[in-house]
Amino acid sequence: MTDQIDNGETTAPNAWIKAAASAGLAGPRPVIAVTLYGQRLVLFRDDEGELGLIGRHCPHRGADLCFGRREDNGLRCPFHGWHFDRTGQCVEQPAEPEDSTMYKTIKLPSYPVVEKDGFILTYMGEGEPPAIAGLADAQQS
Repeated sequence: MTDQIDNGETTAPNAWIKAAASAGLAGPRPVIAVTLYGQRLVLFRDDEGELGLIGRHCPHRGADLCFGRREDNGLRCPFHGWHFDRTGQCVEQPAEPEDSTMYKTIKLPSYPVVEKDGFILTYMGEGEPPAIAGLADAQQS
């Protein structure tokens, strides 16, 4: 479940970097933990096959989202059921009043991801990500 790519550096380059091999998301539960530039993240493929790379710990009680349920194109926290989409946005908070909109203010860190040549690449640098040669052949989320 873990794909550690932590070289001890804490500043990501302004370039696309390998987050994981695509094969790491093959199988019945396409969710893996990755550590990149000191950040603990969770990489997953949602119900539509799209990729998400978001913060690994739920902001409510710190539960590890790697153990969350993959549903409705996101991950549901295993502790209190907060639901996050592939951009890290909280989209549901069970047990909140029906008219509550607090969930709209909660967002985990997230990074753009692209699948290319058997790898999943992410951009964690400053500003807009640079173009990738052959991006038309890649699946971008």
